[in-house]
Amino acid sequence: MRFLFYLLSLFLTLNILGKEINVTYPTNPFNLQLIVMRKKGLLEKEFAKDGIKIKFHDITNGLEQAKAVAAGKIDICASINTTSIIIAAGQNIKLHIIRAVCIPTGTLALMTTKPNIKSVKDLKGKTIACPSGATLHQLLLEALFKNDMTIEDVNYIPMSTPQTYNALFAGKVDAALLNTAEIVKAEKKGARVLTTAKGLMRPKLVVAISEPFAQNRPNWVKRYIKVQDEAMEFIKNHKREALQLAAEDHRISYKDAEWLYDNTKLINTLSTDDMNSLKKDIDFLLSLKK
Repeated sequence: MRFLFYLLSLFLTLNILGKEINVTYPTNPFNLQLIVMRKKGLLEKEFAKDGIKIKFHDITNGLEQAKAVAAGKIDICASINTTSIIIAAGQNIKLHIIRAVCIPTGTLALMTTKPNIKSVKDLKGKTIACPSGATLHQLLLEALFKNDMTIEDVNYIPMSTPQTYNALFAGKVDAALLNTAEIVKAEKKGARVLTTAKGLMRPKLVVAISEPFAQNRPNWVKRYIKVQDEAMEFIKNHKREALQLAAEDHRISYKDAEWLYDNTKLINTLSTDDMNSLKKDIDFLLSLKK
């Protein structure tokens, strides 16, 4: 009996050792809860007692996060825009939303350095860069649509966020879609905002997980949610320290981190307005395929 108990204990120990949770760590937009969770080691502390390791992956683009889930490389998309989730669903990649992160309406912008471009209407025939298949891409489409244009009326070049920023100041493009810290840095270098997401769309960042993870690890999902709630509580009670961590993470000043915080609505759950806007996002994206 003692031998059997030993074998059972050994089996359980080996079954736990080597387990890990793969989590994305997008650098944009302003994911303050996630920054606190990583910098304070909150996830590691929660799961260390079970021998479960946390492995962060620096993947920012929403569709790339979804594809990493489909490839079995990622368990939790810690901050992914719902536009990418909708597009991924169309590619038969199913993600389960377990928590909300923020509504970054004021920290997504279409910007230019060209003095002759005064408004979105002046972009007809111009070259515009932005990441494809994500919230910034949708913002571009929405801005063009509001001004009686489509993507066919401009020279659209898909680029990653860092490439987009560099292309704007290298003079390779006439306008670019930027977010969070890039907006702050771009304005300091003389770029101007043509439009933000305000009045055009309601960007929503959420936490999403793979279907197998949702089915096989429900307890781990609950514990992740608990840790994010702890991060929110930390931000509430230690705002200055949280923003200092964010400033260091984004390599910006504390003042700039505070501006990003003030223009990013941190949330835990999606409201009725958020859900209604999600339906509008789906309808808008579907209309583009007609």
